[in-house]
Amino acid sequence: MKNLFLFCALIISTSAFAQEPVYKNFETDSAAQPRGGIPFFNAFLQNNLRKPVVVEASGLSGRVILGAIVEIDGRVSDVKLMQSFRPDCDREALRVFSLFNAWQPAYKGGKAVRQTVTMPVTFKASAPYAFANGTRITYYDTKQNLLPDSSARAEFRQVTPLDTNGLPNGDIVVFQRKRQEWKESYRLPFVRQKIEERSPWGKPVFRQGIQQTTKQWQGWVTDIDQDGKAVRRVFYENDKQTNYELTYHANGVVAQRTDYGDQENTLRSWHPNGQIKQVWTVPKPKTMTITQPDQIAAFWDSTGRQLVSEGNGTVIDIQPVMSRSDSSRQTRLIEQGLLKAGMKQGIWTGRYADGSYHYEERYDKGICQGGKALTAGSDTVRYAVHQQQPEFKGGMQGLGNFLAQNLQYPPNAQRANAQGKVYISFVVCTDGSLCDYEVQSGVHPELDQEALRVVKAMNGRWKPGNQRGQNVRVKYNLPINFTLQ
Repeated sequence: MKNLFLFCALIISTSAFAQEPVYKNFETDSAAQPRGGIPFFNAFLQNNLRKPVVVEASGLSGRVILGAIVEIDGRVSDVKLMQSFRPDCDREALRVFSLFNAWQPAYKGGKAVRQTVTMPVTFKASAPYAFANGTRITYYDTKQNLLPDSSARAEFRQVTPLDTNGLPNGDIVVFQRKRQEWKESYRLPFVRQKIEERSPWGKPVFRQGIQQTTKQWQGWVTDIDQDGKAVRRVFYENDKQTNYELTYHANGVVAQRTDYGDQENTLRSWHPNGQIKQVWTVPKPKTMTITQPDQIAAFWDSTGRQLVSEGNGTVIDIQPVMSRSDSSRQTRLIEQGLLKAGMKQGIWTGRYADGSYHYEERYDKGICQGGKALTAGSDTVRYAVHQQQPEFKGGMQGLGNFLAQNLQYPPNAQRANAQGKVYISFVVCTDGSLCDYEVQSGVHPELDQEALRVVKAMNGRWKPGNQRGQNVRVKYNLPINFTLQ
């Protein structure tokens, strides 16, 4: 009898919820709108919308009109197509619109109510390019200048396989015109390799994209987890990050965008529901050892409440982390503290929700003056600085002396007039030893191998990196310059 009563109660409750009225905007006292207004909503669309590759290649622009119900908790439901542009764009617009759940609900009679909304999603025009059978085709003259077509001036034809989002998914093949026929000249491999990092949700990560013969990444490079979820996307030119970088939440929402500048990097982040979270800048370090503090301009919680405005306020930040007591389990880091003029000031604390880690730090104008950290089951660790980068014993001068004494110029590279910077990446382990060596950006095979040999000879000559009083593994990128006199 009790089970029957519970079943009937559930039916009545569900039925009552389903019968909650849905109003139109003109029927409410205050209409539903994106938190922060249309500019924040458009910024969300701009960073999350992926124009289908066929539409991108054709240069088309168009608009999709969508309808939905904004629920009283700010989520959207019953998202549907009101006006079509084309099927692939319709699907993308529906995907992105459904991810935005940061609405200020409508109110009527002092009570939050459900309301229908109609919103446009615009796909902007783009520069068209040749695209056929899943590949982008570009033509170049003898000096590698880009040409608009395969006219008689075209000496090379480059064929780049792309997926539906316009990202590389196969080898780039370059053909050269010989006697009016295109013959394969060389190819740049599409590489997929596991990297040391894990996704914020704890999954192994793979990096994929195009590599040049010198192992330099070229073009769009994507980090994905073992289930195919995007973790990070960045554009490389000559193995250097350019333009901007995107990272993602587990649900597919862009978590952070970093725009690279000459003097500073500008960053914006979002909560998983699409609510804008933080806007801040990171100054470029003027030396290898001196860095300037970040400047935080604004901060919002996941409900849209602005906690920091014009650099002043109190931050309460919650983000996913891996537990310190069980590395296979995820928990939450709750960090909070005061900001003045955009910089950390006074006492800042952080704690893991599962109790596995806690820290407390004191700041003055963004510079850490000291702190203490406690990992469950361990003693309290006290530290003077928040973090220290790995350092060659003897500092930069010692590193320079070591390179001058040990680096040799290979004869074949000299005869080939090869010169430039070779970038070697390696990991400085917690005991100061080195591992995971890799030529990140090469110049000439013999120069690359010589740079690698010398870096390996540095093993045991480094001080490890340190974070909150504990030694940590740090990936380090070292440029080694070869110059002919």
